[in-house]
Amino acid sequence: MAFALDTLQQGHRPFIHITVNGQEVSGAFYSRLVSATFRDEAGQSSDKVTFTLDDAENAIELPPEKATIVAYGGWIGGEQGLLGTYEMQSVELKGDADEGEFVVIQASAADLKSKLKGVDREHFEEKTIGEIAETIAKRNGMTAKVDPELAKIKIPYRARIDTSEIDFLTTLADEHGGVVKPMGDRLVVSKRGAAKSTSGKNLAPIAIDKSDCKSWSITPNGRAQYGKVKAGYIDQKTGKRVKVDAETGLKGPDFTLKSPYPTKELAEKAAQAEAQRLTRNTGEGHFQLARGRFDAQAEADVIAGSSFRTGIAGTWRCDAVDQVFDENGWTTRVEVKSKEDGSSGKKKEE
Repeated sequence: MAFALDTLQQGHRPFIHITVNGQEVSGAFYSRLVSATFRDEAGQSSDKVTFTLDDAENAIELPPEKATIVAYGGWIGGEQGLLGTYEMQSVELKGDADEGEFVVIQASAADLKSKLKGVDREHFEEKTIGEIAETIAKRNGMTAKVDPELAKIKIPYRARIDTSEIDFLTTLADEHGGVVKPMGDRLVVSKRGAAKSTSGKNLAPIAIDKSDCKSWSITPNGRAQYGKVKAGYIDQKTGKRVKVDAETGLKGPDFTLKSPYPTKELAEKAAQAEAQRLTRNTGEGHFQLARGRFDAQAEADVIAGSSFRTGIAGTWRCDAVDQVFDENGWTTRVEVKSKEDGSSGKKKEE
């Protein structure tokens, strides 16, 4: 039976439904639920959920270790769907003389503690990124899903020296404009800023206007800006180091990547990837929506409407989403970063 929250939002009442190892939680769980926060992040980080419960009289029954938690929710009589499937990771028991005692349960969409964390040494020679990802995924009982453009990039030689598999693959993907994200039994390597889901489908943009928000905070140019990124490679004929560069589209000094690359092509790709990353990190902020929305997903474009001032209005990239169920009902927080082309915070010309 679903648990309906007391708060009525724009004529609709939110609800949440939770099961643990296939069994619905008791009514006592719902009655003591202070908040449930579902976090969807771009990049390597696993999706997470955090439940905070009132533990007055220490009556909360703790979930078993590694329990499977499934959450479903939305609007009664309206939009609803799966919020996520998670594995229980940790329980925190805390108290305060004034505020009382609480149980905080945290669960993750993938158990990175037991997968992809082994530190070892190995090397790959004349392998593509797709082949490297498949090798790592297979020995961890996972299936690799790699963006086609990234999958075909050949790596002449790459050594993994006393680093974990996930860190090694993340660094390799980052140099070529990609991001790595374990999703349960899948190891997903996708292009950064492609606005695509892990299944490869285009993500619908998230349109936000002032009327949708309770609050917002944007820093348009919060970090240092660079004009060019330079990378080097060793010319096999002359033995000399040669530099290539990539434009960021911004004004500022040059940013130089320290380590040389084995080929000109790989140096160019690394420079382009770093230029995109630096551009994305120049602006950031968040929009706190007054009402929960399922269409908000990490990696999607966020279109801030013309009701916002210059510096905010324009297209951003969604970096993370928090879906929160608490005494305020169901609300959504959308965290954003600048787009790779430097267009964020700039209104489109008519």
